[in-house]
Amino acid sequence: MRMAEAITSLKNVEKRAEKEYQNLLKALNSPEYADLRVLLMRMALDTMLHRRIVEAIEKAYKDSIKLIEKFGYGEVPEIPEDAPRLQVSSDLVLIPGMPALPVGHYGFLGGRIPPEDVLKEIIDVINRKVVLPPEKIKEVESILKKIQELSKEMAEHYRELEKRAVHPIIQSIAEAALKNEEQHRIVVEELLEEYSKKPSKS
Repeated sequence: MRMAEAITSLKNVEKRAEKEYQNLLKALNSPEYADLRVLLMRMALDTMLHRRIVEAIEKAYKDSIKLIEKFGYGEVPEIPEDAPRLQVSSDLVLIPGMPALPVGHYGFLGGRIPPEDVLKEIIDVINRKVVLPPEKIKEVESILKKIQELSKEMAEHYRELEKRAVHPIIQSIAEAALKNEEQHRIVVEELLEEYSKKPSKS
């Protein structure tokens, strides 16, 4: 079973389980069952949360396919733009974001914050292959600075969510998202530092 199919299957199972919890709560709709109902209600709420998370992952997968189709610039396996498409089509990853980036002998980046020397090597390779003209540098710098500010804002929200959410699933999601934002922040800062050394057209 492919990962995308497993997600859909999981969503359907969560839906069925949620329905059964509701049936159970209806069957115990009497004051003398109050303590048991509260416990089952909490379990029903967990199941609802699981379903919504899986639905969000399923939607993110479908949206990632659309994004790849829109901005994957070719069908030739060797070109870098096709790497995310190949990762998905080969069922290697579900959503080929930054954590799916191959990092030398480290394997996939995963949840690690890349060591500075590894990151510099990645950026150096990109800069050797991609030379931006001065007018394009200014435009890209402007957009990267906006992303930098938004990344800081998102990190603050995830930090707060991780701190205040009691539910471990939400805490784990917030923690993982925070690490992912940190990866983005480091890459954006490194790119901005590189472009600041190059002349840009005013």
